[in-house]
Amino acid sequence: MRWLCFVFILALVGSNQSAQAATPEQCKALASLDLGHLQDAPTRITAANLTEAKPGIGAHCKVDGYVAPQVGFELRLPLADWNGKVLTQGCGAMCGGMLGSSGCEEAATRGYACVTTDMGHRALPYDGKWAYNNPQAEIDFGHRATHVATVTAKAISKAFYSSAPKYAYFRGCSTGGRQALVAAQRYPYDFDGIIGGAPVLYQLMGPPLQLFWGTSVNFDQAGKPIFDAKKLPMLAKAVMAICDGKDELEDGVISRPQQCSFDPENLKCETGESAECLTQAEVDVVKKTYAGPTTSKGAQLMPSGQLPGSELGWSGYLQDGKAASNYGFGSEVLRYLSFDIDPGPSFEVSNFNWDKDPQRMSLSLLTAGNPDLTLFKQAGGKLILFHGMADPAIFFTTTTEYYDLATQTMGGAKAMSEFARLYPMPGLYHCRGGAGTNYADMLGALDAWVEGGKAPDSIMGYHIENEAKGPAEPPIGFDPAMSTFSRPIYPYPDYAAYDGSGDWKDAKNFKRVKVK
Repeated sequence: MRWLCFVFILALVGSNQSAQAATPEQCKALASLDLGHLQDAPTRITAANLTEAKPGIGAHCKVDGYVAPQVGFELRLPLADWNGKVLTQGCGAMCGGMLGSSGCEEAATRGYACVTTDMGHRALPYDGKWAYNNPQAEIDFGHRATHVATVTAKAISKAFYSSAPKYAYFRGCSTGGRQALVAAQRYPYDFDGIIGGAPVLYQLMGPPLQLFWGTSVNFDQAGKPIFDAKKLPMLAKAVMAICDGKDELEDGVISRPQQCSFDPENLKCETGESAECLTQAEVDVVKKTYAGPTTSKGAQLMPSGQLPGSELGWSGYLQDGKAASNYGFGSEVLRYLSFDIDPGPSFEVSNFNWDKDPQRMSLSLLTAGNPDLTLFKQAGGKLILFHGMADPAIFFTTTTEYYDLATQTMGGAKAMSEFARLYPMPGLYHCRGGAGTNYADMLGALDAWVEGGKAPDSIMGYHIENEAKGPAEPPIGFDPAMSTFSRPIYPYPDYAAYDGSGDWKDAKNFKRVKVK
């Protein structure tokens, strides 16, 4: 009987309709669509409502529901001009709500049916209590939620438009970047193309160690903060003076941070203390922040620490002591997500033993560190990675180290570039903002690669002042005229350098420098 009801609804919403247009009535009919027996993703639709058109955003059907047992999703279906594609939009931090909703609004204006998910729980983005001794929730957050939300989005789109999606894409940054790599590694047949920015790898070169290293090194033996965060602009200015010209142009963007050696000892106060210099204790904090996580004997636990150019983003670690945002976030990760037996609410960053606890961490459900992408490549998938070189939250070097290992695993640079490319973005902070190229149309580049076979030898980058948006969650209706400068972004390890003539704000005056 349920199967007959499903067929009836399909006929109702699809009768005499093209795959390019739908009606408000079809939207309402989705509320009765029975997907309880959808293979691998038993689904309940809880609401289907028409969202009227507003400036910049066309009318669309917004569908809410969940996949058993508790993966919430929100799907936006354009009423007109569906392009035949489904996009899954990633979220950030620990998700816990429809954090990809605005990204789906942007995608819907471009004709994509777009779904986002709460990743299997409802909570604030920096709250980990939902995972306390809750294996199912950790499985959903780790990998399952993205997969099942995509499965149900494809099924509902097919019912709504009476035509199966031709292509499926993923786009996300931070946790969304982790979702991207997890999809390629664990569910290689879900997506034709994937965009992943600043991926949180967790194991193998990645967080959570970096989430709380910056706060750990900023406490003295009495538990009081050492570094005065008001000095960060002074530190950033000093770094810029030394590192800015490494790409042959002084433009307020550090494009070659790994090639710049900055010694904070040069800022040490000669006598007393001042807002324009660093105490020896503050110098030590800065050195440790650049170095990255180590044991008490100095053994390196990650490829590096913060890179020059990221200093203005350190306030989340160095401001307000134990009230710093990353101290609290790091504590939540440690309490509920990092160990086989959750230590619970009494555990915090200051309890972490840097000599013993890294080996105790059990993060296999969350890891995105598998470098073997063979099945994804064999399935014809295309992968675009990007990472801001001034990212203070997820170290840029974690992504380059992963990409280098994946390149080696997949047979070398040529074999890797056939299906996967990494685009370093100078001056970009964590997913958005920063002094450099903080926006690029990654989705357009992916479309051209997947559907037209045109591999992106470069992607045009732009600087926009709206720091609330970025490559994985773009501004609606972006126009290059909205930017203050443009610059080509070349695949890693190559980079763009000023050719020495013309307006530096114009991308045509930059050349590609190949790195062997």
